[in-house]
Amino acid sequence: MRSYRTLTLLWLLALTAFHLWFIASGRWPLAPDEAHYWEWSRRPDWSYYSKGPMVAYLIALSTRLGGDTAFWIRLPATVLGVGLAGIAYILARRIFQSERAGFLSVVLLSLVPLYAAGSILMTIDSPFVLCWGLASLFLCRAVRRRSEGSWYGAGIALGLGFLSKYTMLMLLPCVLLWLLLSPKLRPWLHRREPYEAALLGFLIFSPVIVWNARHGWLSGRHVLIQAGAGGAQVSLLGGPEFLGSQLLVVSPFMFALLLLGAGWAWREGIRQGREDLLLLACLSLPVLLFFQGWSFVTKVQANWAAHAYFTAAVAVGGWADTWPPWGERRRVTRRLNGLLLASIILPTVLLPVAFVPDVLGLFGARVPAAVDLVSKRLRGWPELGQVVTQVQRGAASPLFLVSDRYQIASELAFYVEGHPRVYNANVGRRMNQYDLWGGWDALQGRDGLFVSFGVGDPPGELRTAFREVERVRVVPIVHRGQHLRDFSIFLGRNFQGFPPRAFTGY
Repeated sequence: MRSYRTLTLLWLLALTAFHLWFIASGRWPLAPDEAHYWEWSRRPDWSYYSKGPMVAYLIALSTRLGGDTAFWIRLPATVLGVGLAGIAYILARRIFQSERAGFLSVVLLSLVPLYAAGSILMTIDSPFVLCWGLASLFLCRAVRRRSEGSWYGAGIALGLGFLSKYTMLMLLPCVLLWLLLSPKLRPWLHRREPYEAALLGFLIFSPVIVWNARHGWLSGRHVLIQAGAGGAQVSLLGGPEFLGSQLLVVSPFMFALLLLGAGWAWREGIRQGREDLLLLACLSLPVLLFFQGWSFVTKVQANWAAHAYFTAAVAVGGWADTWPPWGERRRVTRRLNGLLLASIILPTVLLPVAFVPDVLGLFGARVPAAVDLVSKRLRGWPELGQVVTQVQRGAASPLFLVSDRYQIASELAFYVEGHPRVYNANVGRRMNQYDLWGGWDALQGRDGLFVSFGVGDPPGELRTAFREVERVRVVPIVHRGQHLRDFSIFLGRNFQGFPPRAFTGY
């Protein structure tokens, strides 16, 4: 028992030390979404265009303590990752009375590529999945100890999860299914605590509702469009595409193991009348089945089902304790152990390559361009910021910055010297948070720099917005001899304002 407790502590210490070193090393520039959330944190509000305010609040708290650097922006992700692992350990130990189950749960979670990245990149998924895990812990305590107060803890987790990601709403039907499936739990449907817990969650979420009411329900429109409302069409390719994305972000062996573990929890929970096992299944399988089904209707992003794997990993940790080493089923146990080892070994080998791809150079190899997501999405932003800073320094008068992409605008705000305010022009795109901040009137008559992808001609709206436009630089982004992308920098003189244009969507 103590040996597994010590192993868990050592694993977490080593993992945390690695994550802290990694985010301090600067090997990964900020992702566009991270830079955008940092932009939010500079302008505190009750909510934001596409998401709740939790990610901005956490970044704001961290950067106020340490400064506007990539390390302090990402530090909350590492802290939340440790917290999630701790919740998994406590939940597994409480359900299975096994330190080994807790240890396995922590190891599996930390090796899921989606979760490993979530301990480094500061996105909405880090606080959201933590709240999902915290809610599962309170729900388990509520039924195991018949604790009325634990329902309110779950309600608080629900509300905080809402502030992180609207997908937290899925907790309600999952819990309802859980209560309906177990005869022992159905009396809770006639008690006030579950309903008061849900009300408490919505009360915590109410500032977001008020913000949306004041802003024409923009978040609701955005979520509906993202979910496929209005343009949903049945596509037989969507299902295999989503399944393939899960095999990539979870890893193939791990995905199979987690699915089997959740299925075991479902079967044994019903067979043995174990509400705690049934809870693990109800917070995993319905989520995966929903998104798998929905993927035939609209595009489902790979990370949307991230929360389903938390309780699945806990289930696998306990399930592994039931595998008999001897007897008639030892052959099955041998195969399951092989699957468990493969689930651990494959990410252990591949994750270091993903985090530090340069290590392959020691063996005369490199990550194929098709799967090098770090180069595709993260590299080049600091270099672009340096060039834009140089152009600004050489100008006769201060230049404001504008782009046609919120990703470029956010990265410029972070990587250009002085963290300037950057604007995002609508030259044919969907709405985003920059449009709510405005500020265009103060730029009339000034000169500015417009930054965009590629080396093509500037959009026609740019020549309308300025009296004179010229390309001043092309910034090629090259990493280890591989050309990744180009940026064009245009100088516009005497800003007159961009012509009004309807957004292409929300």
